[in-house]
Formats: sequence, C-alpha cells, structure tokens
Amino acid sequence: MVSTEAVTIHAAGREVRITSPDKLFFKAGGETKLDLARYYEAVEAPILRTMGGRPTMMQRFPDGAHGKSFFQKRVPKGAPEWLETAEVSTPNGTTSNALVVADLAHLLWAVNLGCIGFHPWPYRAAMPEVADELRIDLDPSPGVTFDQVREAAGEVRALLEEDGIASFVKTSGSKGLHIYVRCEPRWTSYGVREAGGARPRARAPAARPHHGPVVEGAARRARVRRLQPERAAQDGVRRGASAPAWAGGSQRRSVGKRYPPWTSTR
Repeated sequence: MVSTEAVTIHAAGREVRITSPDKLFFKAGGETKLDLARYYEAVEAPILRTMGGRPTMMQRFPDGAHGKSFFQKRVPKGAPEWLETAEVSTPNGTTSNALVVADLAHLLWAVNLGCIGFHPWPYRAAMPEVADELRIDLDPSPGVTFDQVREAAGEVRALLEEDGIASFVKTSGSKGLHIYVRCEPRWTSYGVREAGGARPRARAPAARPHHGPVVEGAARRARVRRLQPERAAQDGVRRGASAPAWAGGSQRRSVGKRYPPWTSTR
C-alpha cells in the first residue's frame, strides 16, 4: 500500500514536503517518488551545474514514468512564495511563468508534483538576452536508424573539435541524442544558432556525404531560445532540451545501452 504520510527533506535552507513518498515511479526497478527525490539529492552538484538558474519546462508523470506525461510551462497556483520563476515566451507569442531551478529545493518541489523530465532553456534567467549553450538535436526520423544518428553525432562532434570547440553528447531522454556546447554569454540565441548550424551545413555534405542529410537536419534543429516571440519563432523551437542528469532517461534503456563511449554529460 502506498504511504500517505509525507516526508520532509531539508534542502537549500528550506523544508520541502514529499507527499505519497512510496508512490511507484519506475516499475522496472521499483523506485518510488522518494527514491527519485533522494537521487536528486545525490546528484545535486552536477545537475545544478547544468540547469541551475535556468527557466525550465516541467514534464510531469502523474502515474510514474510508465504512465502518460504532459508538459507544464507555467508554475501552478499555490506555489510557495520562495519559488523563483521567470517569464518566458513561446513561438506562438504566449508568455508563461516558468520554474527557475535556483537550488535543490526548487528541484524537489517539482519532483513532488510528479515531475521527472526537466527541459531547461539554454540561457540563465538573470541574462535572458544571451545564450550560453548551443544544443543540437538529433532524432531518428523515418528511414534513419539510431546507429546512423549515433554516427552523425560523432561526425558533428569531430567537426566542432576541428575548430577547437568542446562538445558533449547525451541521450535525449526519448529516442535520440543531444549535442551540447557551452558558450561564452556574449551572443544572442539567434546568433548562437546560426553559428552552430553553419559549420555542419558547410562541411558535412561534401566531406561526409553519407551523413549529409542527417547532420544538416541537426543543424536546422539546433535548439536555442530567446524571450522575444518573433525571434523564438525564427529559431524554430518550442522548448528547452532535456537536462543531462534528469532521471527520465533511465526509462529509455534501449537508447542508453547504445550510448557512445566518447560521450559525456559534464
């Protein structure tokens, strides 16, 4: 029977209640909501390095990772007063008050809502006018296998290395791969996107024709955002990419097992 007695976790100087702590979240291993909260306690430092201070879209799984999910852009009413938020815009021109993962307490608050997926924007809430990450999204569209996506990720990474640019590849939490590049916070998201897409488009078709369409597609889907709705539409994105340490990927082990040996989520 699922316990109804809440558990209080002390995090970042605050008390966060985890209700229904024994609720099953991961069928395969039998992990509960409280187990997920403890996991984020264990990876606090690395996950806050990657998503700390960023507006974040929540992906909630009311019945656990084995059930249906939905994306929530807006922090719901009744949230604690200490919760940090930021106004963000979407390509259709609407605005929402998004969660800012300021510390572990914010992360655990979202977990208590059934949030397993975290999709942070590639900029900090304190500096929304500039992007500090380039994200390239590779998905196996019809006719493209995951092995081809993995090879294409290696090709894109090699192209970036030729210019002295460090990049890190991770599973997307669904069925593809993301390539992350950390940037100096100097350029707009639109500029970062254009710079990130220009290199694969220029080199891949000629130098590596068997990966050309795959790599070009990745360039077109380089995920970057900004607050202005008209520019967000130009960027052609709807939300941030999944965070490197969020637990949702553990439910896609068919992807995780193919994780290339050179990948990193640092």
